[in-house]
Amino acid sequence: MIKKSRSYIALITALGIMATAIIPGRIARASEGMDYKTALKDSIIFYDANKCGKDAGENNEFDWRGACHTTDGSDVGLDLSGGYHDAGDHVKFGLPQGYAASVMGWALYEFKDGFDLSGNTSKQLQQLKHFTDYFLKCHPTQNIFYYQVGDGDVDHNYWGSPEKQPGSRKTLFVADSGKPASDVLGETSAALSLMYLNYKGKDISYANKCLQAAKELYNMGKNNRGCGNGQSYYVSSQYNDDLAWAATWLYKAAGDNQYLSDAKELIMSNSSSLDDNWTMCWNSMKLPVILKLAEITGEAKYKSAMKYNLDYWKNSIKTTPGGLKYLTEWGVLRYSAAESMLALAYYKQTKDESLKNFAKSQLDYILGKNPKNMSYVVGFGSNYPKHPHHRAANGYTNDNHDNEKEAKYVLTGALVGGPDANDNYVEDINQYQFTEVAIDYNAGLVGALSGMVQYTYEKSVLLGDVDGDGQITMSDVIALKKYLLGKSGDINTKAADVNNDGEVDIADLYDIYDLL
Repeated sequence: MIKKSRSYIALITALGIMATAIIPGRIARASEGMDYKTALKDSIIFYDANKCGKDAGENNEFDWRGACHTTDGSDVGLDLSGGYHDAGDHVKFGLPQGYAASVMGWALYEFKDGFDLSGNTSKQLQQLKHFTDYFLKCHPTQNIFYYQVGDGDVDHNYWGSPEKQPGSRKTLFVADSGKPASDVLGETSAALSLMYLNYKGKDISYANKCLQAAKELYNMGKNNRGCGNGQSYYVSSQYNDDLAWAATWLYKAAGDNQYLSDAKELIMSNSSSLDDNWTMCWNSMKLPVILKLAEITGEAKYKSAMKYNLDYWKNSIKTTPGGLKYLTEWGVLRYSAAESMLALAYYKQTKDESLKNFAKSQLDYILGKNPKNMSYVVGFGSNYPKHPHHRAANGYTNDNHDNEKEAKYVLTGALVGGPDANDNYVEDINQYQFTEVAIDYNAGLVGALSGMVQYTYEKSVLLGDVDGDGQITMSDVIALKKYLLGKSGDINTKAADVNNDGEVDIADLYDIYDLL
């Protein structure tokens, strides 16, 4: 090994010179035919396409996106720019934003190794902070939370890029002492608690702000109970599951047993039985709450409920000829992706291989192992949807039906609604049940893919393979150099810790250089 007394400056200088040399070509590596790492990266990138606000174009993978809706909140005297557009439209709805942010945060918390192994931790945190920065803006005082900007009925009459959308937008809904929104507040509180857990090692001051806001929003939802308003687009059937989701993560973040008691009481509020054949979605967080309570308490009733649900999905649910578990026709793939995330999270507790196999079957179907030989994630593989229902990516107006043309831009990472019960997919921008994309669709996909990466690659980490391409080359040296200089955060930190001392530092850079 190289002596560690060698000059750091000399090595960095040498690396700067060598960086200009030809780097050996990268060899793509997939496990059992599916490149889950790339699919995970792409599914996170999708959120860049739906960013809203003054800084929407910053740290954005899409050069066709930029600042938009910069005056949001001006009608209530606040800066409510930021956050994410809901789907192919530009409204910022409270319920799917809270849901997507909490599930994305849970994914990072539950499957951190999957993000680290694939070099996606930094980008995931970036997306999560764009959510929580917005949530903190929307909570200007202890008992107020603004949760919808834009009117869906008005917005849907506009087809064009968000950057060119005319006029100002109304701040449509607020939760306060007179107007309940326990469902929205619960989801958002959970997202903020998870941000505390995921971010406290990076910036404790910011993390504490998130935790304080999480407590306040939970108290608002608990003390003034009722569902919020999502116009006709997001109508909750209940709210106790959302409050239970919030209480679960407040218990994990704050350690107060009252939150655990609340979670256990709330999850039983709507039914005498925990058994459920549905899955995780913006309108039901019952199952993820049960899953976490099974882990936290070890109680048999929660484990039994998880077994009931997963057995139903594995063995009894309607299944297409091609193997897709078919819950309902509208956005069917979001449900199979969400259930796959639940299966992998419960596999973490039980090590039941059938759960991992189930998740793999559904993810492989989504990524191309289906009768159409088509990936339902835009940009993944060579055959994928070309007409996603997304105004910004479409790049046209609806004059003369121009929006029915193939999308001008590739909406990398977007999960479309998916096929019908016979595995048929209609490539038509106006057939929303097939071509719709949304931030809630992708949330479960990110979670499932991060779990699949974690359990597929965790036993085969190649020390020194910093960029995860399956080999050790100068590209790994350069990637680690950039990381150490603070210019990039997306590396496989497990592979970068070559000397296994628990730290990624200059010593590892020397050791990787020796492996060339």
